[in-house]
Amino acid sequence: AQVTDAHLAAEAGDNWIHTNGNYAGHRYSTLDKINAGNAGKVKIAWMMTVGGKTDAQATPTVVNGVIYFPQDNKVFAIDGKTGAIIWKYEHKLPDDWGGYNVPFFTGKHRGLAVYGENIYFLSNDVKMHAINMKTGKAAFVKDYAPAGFPYPKDFAKSKDSNGYFLTVGAMAVPGTIIIPMNATDTGGLQGYIVGADPATGNIKWKANMIPAKGEPGGDTWPEEAKPYGGAGPWIVGSYDPETKQYLTGTANAYEWNPKNRGGGKMDNVGAASIVATNVDTGKVTWRWTGVPGDPWDYDLPQTPLLIKMDGKTVVAQPNKTGYVHHLNIKDGSYIKGDKFVDKMTWIKGYGKDGRPIDMVPLPKEGGDPVEISPGLLGGVNMFPNAYNPKTGLMYLASTESAMKYGFEEIKVISNARHFGAYQEFIFGNEMNRAYDPKSGKIVWANDEGKPGYSGGMLTTAGGVTVYTTQGGSFRITDAKTGKTLYSVDTGVAAKAGPATYTAGGKQMIVQALGGTPGFGRDEAHKAEFGHMLIAFTLE
Repeated sequence: AQVTDAHLAAEAGDNWIHTNGNYAGHRYSTLDKINAGNAGKVKIAWMMTVGGKTDAQATPTVVNGVIYFPQDNKVFAIDGKTGAIIWKYEHKLPDDWGGYNVPFFTGKHRGLAVYGENIYFLSNDVKMHAINMKTGKAAFVKDYAPAGFPYPKDFAKSKDSNGYFLTVGAMAVPGTIIIPMNATDTGGLQGYIVGADPATGNIKWKANMIPAKGEPGGDTWPEEAKPYGGAGPWIVGSYDPETKQYLTGTANAYEWNPKNRGGGKMDNVGAASIVATNVDTGKVTWRWTGVPGDPWDYDLPQTPLLIKMDGKTVVAQPNKTGYVHHLNIKDGSYIKGDKFVDKMTWIKGYGKDGRPIDMVPLPKEGGDPVEISPGLLGGVNMFPNAYNPKTGLMYLASTESAMKYGFEEIKVISNARHFGAYQEFIFGNEMNRAYDPKSGKIVWANDEGKPGYSGGMLTTAGGVTVYTTQGGSFRITDAKTGKTLYSVDTGVAAKAGPATYTAGGKQMIVQALGGTPGFGRDEAHKAEFGHMLIAFTLE
């Protein structure tokens, strides 16, 4: 069996081909055997472990009843009916792998792409592995370091420890594998979206997230700051076949202290932005910046969801700012922004021009920090959101938070620039919410009673929304009301969203679990490190 262009364009059903279910990032499945009427009767079908040593952040990919799952620079093929491992593919990182901040992303992956006979896996050291779905053997491995994307190296072994790393999943579109290139937090190199040939891995084009001189927005950066400006893509994006655009959110401008990139007076377009790239030409068609200057690390890396409103496709992105922003898909023009968090102090709102109103003044370097809400971890973070076209609601893996934030001297070690900022987190509770894009209102909210984020959302034609809290409580809820229909405490932190598929004639739901709550919230959950995949089905 091969995954064709028609399979890529289909909605999620028996298979879960894309990381976020479909091109539009909906994380919605047409399956309805598990539904609001019978969800209370589900049972655990199987449990297994891939022996993870870091956080499990990938949504499982499922093709013809086989689950493909990346972890710690390995890929596993797993029988979706029984949980038995079919094959394992393993990649060893280079001996000189290391550098600034690498424990934050080493071994972590956020998805896979599937096209033709191959699984496309991105290892941390900027390599794409085309792995045959049946045999688990590599058809080819493409190294992008020679193409200008060096990986970060250990300080003791390199005079230049800066470099690119891959944790984001690839995405397959007709004729192209999309590869997000990020070097934001290894000391700052600007981000790219790369289009690669599925047959060879050769680069077809690369799109710069920070505009070059002469491009729209190119005058919003000091020229000398652009090469290390950050703005890498952290999360899998979405694709619109009509306009042939890949849409991605981008990460923070680098350094966090803005003194080297305009002193807080320049917009730094491309950072904390949504960027649209034509997948045929590799040309950026538009950039929209949600946090001009990005002084608070309110980057916008979350998946832009493509939804229909008044018969038109709209880009709707819930993000760290505590807002869901709506944009015109053709040119990125601003439509509206809806606040979804309860506590908001960093601005008074967004104007009709899509710019923040009355932003809190920036602290002085070395001076007293300021307290603002949300905190830099955001109203939502890396954990995926979902949209159900039947209910018309968007489901947000959100939280309440605040922080004390200040700027400090920027230090440079082995060409890696330190953030130049510090923060003290003030955590609020995990609040999983249903948001109506048309009215802008929150329809329901589940307060989970402890800090954190759910691992991510799944919603289905059966009228259910599924998520696992950061503390490890697996929930199937009524998509319209938020009422819990089924729950079980797994005792393992969730850092990934669930997927659903068909195996052996049954609808299954699979959830990857792994890691500790992290981000300073470990003590609230009293959870130890754990790792497993767990699948559910009806009795």
